[in-house]
Amino acid sequence: MGMEESKTESELYEKTLRGEVVLGKNEERRVMAGHRWIFSNEVARLSPSASTGSRGSGGEPPLLVDVRSASGRFLGTGLYNPHSLIAVRLLEGRIEKLEDYVAGRISAAISMRARVGRGEEAVRLVHSEADGLPGVVVDRYGDRLSVQITTRAMETLLPSILEALSDRLNPLGIRVDRGLRARETEGLPVGEDLFVGDVPEELAVSLGEKAIRFPFREGQKTGLFLDQKDNVRALSGRIGGGRVLDAFSYVGAWSMGVAAATPGAVLTGVDASEKAISFYRRNVPTGEGLAADFFSWGETARKAGRRFDAVILDPPAFIKSRRLVKEGIEGYHKAFRLGLSLLDREGVFVACSCSALLSWEDFSGILRSVFRKEGRTARLFYSGKASWDHPRLLSMPELDYLKCAAFHVGD
Repeated sequence: MGMEESKTESELYEKTLRGEVVLGKNEERRVMAGHRWIFSNEVARLSPSASTGSRGSGGEPPLLVDVRSASGRFLGTGLYNPHSLIAVRLLEGRIEKLEDYVAGRISAAISMRARVGRGEEAVRLVHSEADGLPGVVVDRYGDRLSVQITTRAMETLLPSILEALSDRLNPLGIRVDRGLRARETEGLPVGEDLFVGDVPEELAVSLGEKAIRFPFREGQKTGLFLDQKDNVRALSGRIGGGRVLDAFSYVGAWSMGVAAATPGAVLTGVDASEKAISFYRRNVPTGEGLAADFFSWGETARKAGRRFDAVILDPPAFIKSRRLVKEGIEGYHKAFRLGLSLLDREGVFVACSCSALLSWEDFSGILRSVFRKEGRTARLFYSGKASWDHPRLLSMPELDYLKCAAFHVGD
């Protein structure tokens, strides 16, 4: 299906399919407080809209719904998916034409980064709900863009999204990442990526003081993990020299930061991805890049008596769904305890989590337990969140997903 054909279909779909969601009694309280998610158990009924009816000829559910309280109060317009736990994702205000709304929000998000940014080459331009575009993520790497779509309404409008980005930014190439498992929760296919324009196998962009190389066509997520930029910048000069372990290193952003701040540091990066480590070795030529499972490698290193003056743990999200919370907490506990056992008697310990379903309270609880069980005294001297270009809404703590904590361990 060509891009023009997709656009025509999306316009017809939007014009035909609109409905009205009525909430159960007293279920509007979170929405009135600014929260933008409505869960399926809060919906009393789906009604036809005044002008179109709630389903098309094929029985498809509406893309857009106007949301009302049980008493009839208008609460907003949102994206609807009856097959997801999050049944409605509210947009900003009353929306008449979704295409116009999307183009306007993309323009506003880009303008916000231009207003508060500092001309960085690698920037998150659109950050889903926080920019009023649920399920849309756009990262800019110089003259190229990486796009993720995880909601069915935005997937339908992908041609319009790409057109808006091209009109505003004129990129050389765009990668659309379609390999995210999160797409499955919205009933979207997980498959091969879409490439528009010139999309090279790898890119190099300035991140900090030096350029970092990374796989672009087949990189993890959007290619780089930009949410740690501010934490790397804040902590690199405080980690100190000596032996530094960078676990779950990916292509080496943390190691590059430490190497720039402390040229004499002896760096070791460990990641399960052979491809990631091949880039680590290029980005950190003075370091040791090891393609290995951290848990297996770490146990062997611990038994062999290997110790480090600083340990950085930046693992992937261990909690990918609510049914995996307990299992994920156990994973973090195991990773942090193993990492701490590799730290010398005195040193710096950095622990991170990017699981949205792990609260700061539970994250802190895991670390308290780890320090207690290992018999170590730890003093928190830094805590950080996602970088400035990943804005958050105070009314939605779920968006506050990234947690970074740095400790001095020892007497």
